[in-house]
Amino acid sequence: MPRFVKQISSAANPAVKTLKSLALKKHRDESGLFVVEGARHIAEALDAGWHIHTLCFSPAAADDAQSLLARAQDDTEALEMPEELLSRITGRDNTQGVIAALYMRTYNIDTMTGTADALWVGLEDIRDPGNLGTIIRTADAVGAAGVVLIGQTCDAFAPETVRATVGAFARQKIIRASRTDVIAALPAWHGRAVGTHLRTDTDYRKGDYGLPLLLVMGSEQNGLSDDIADACAALVKIPMPGGTESLNLAVSTGIMLYEICRSRI
Repeated sequence: MPRFVKQISSAANPAVKTLKSLALKKHRDESGLFVVEGARHIAEALDAGWHIHTLCFSPAAADDAQSLLARAQDDTEALEMPEELLSRITGRDNTQGVIAALYMRTYNIDTMTGTADALWVGLEDIRDPGNLGTIIRTADAVGAAGVVLIGQTCDAFAPETVRATVGAFARQKIIRASRTDVIAALPAWHGRAVGTHLRTDTDYRKGDYGLPLLLVMGSEQNGLSDDIADACAALVKIPMPGGTESLNLAVSTGIMLYEICRSRI
């Protein structure tokens, strides 16, 4: 290994306890760290310039760990431990032998308004971490710049969310903003905000999706708030001629994103 590797054998070790605590938002916020599982996803994070605080690996995954450590920052801590301790940290049986604690990167609304010809996805009060992760993955697939978490939207760095991104988190800018911040920023922005809403008759296939653009999606339960809907330059809806009243949010966001990008991909 290119640096000192500390051997960990006990679940009582402070490092194990600290890493396990990152399952809770409180401890992620306090430390500024979150956990990523799997050598491939950690490598993707390194490709995108993320900073690894701690790399943990089982003896069977030493070769993968060596490759990652050769690329990691000089201050990255390396911990070798049994597979069962990795499972204790992640709460999962299959850890792929390598996990890392990364420093979080978050942005404010100025990051969105300062970009040209970019597509952003705004999510208002989204509570399902699996849906959020899937949307981040889809946003990355279509080449979006990032995701704006509005209001009480859940944490993009929660373990369930990070897993659901399948590594895509590394290439997406995550903005956390209040409703007030978003509404205040839109009038001076050189782009447009388009939201989905049942109160409009405009079919999503007839929308104007020139860039820069913020696509705003509300929760499955409540949709967009009136304040955010009123701040949008246009509203569209996805027709549902069948009996169901709503689509899964990740599905509807995927439909919208591919319609927006249809002429460009």
